Amino acid sequence: MASQSDMVAEYEKLVELEKQYTERIQTCIKLLGDAFNIIAAKAGALSMDSVKEAAYYLHSTEIELNHVLYYIRLEKSILTNKLEIETK
Repeated sequence: MASQSDMVAEYEKLVELEKQYTERIQTCIKLLGDAFNIIAAKAGALSMDSVKEAAYYLHSTEIELNHVLYYIRLEKSILTNKLEIETK
């Protein structure tokens, strides 16, 4: 079993990863919003197939990042439980 200091270090790593992935997801959401605004304003002047494909890839990236974030949060929760048990 890992020592408490190893678990604390791992927890801190997970906290940082959670922050990074949350920021990346927020960036994707902002870019998607910008893409939708561009589509609304300039749809006739753009290749809709290209615009739809770009928006799709942004959305796919957001989904992938959320998937990773889910596992980071799951591991963080499990580690929190182990740390609480060990300190009792």
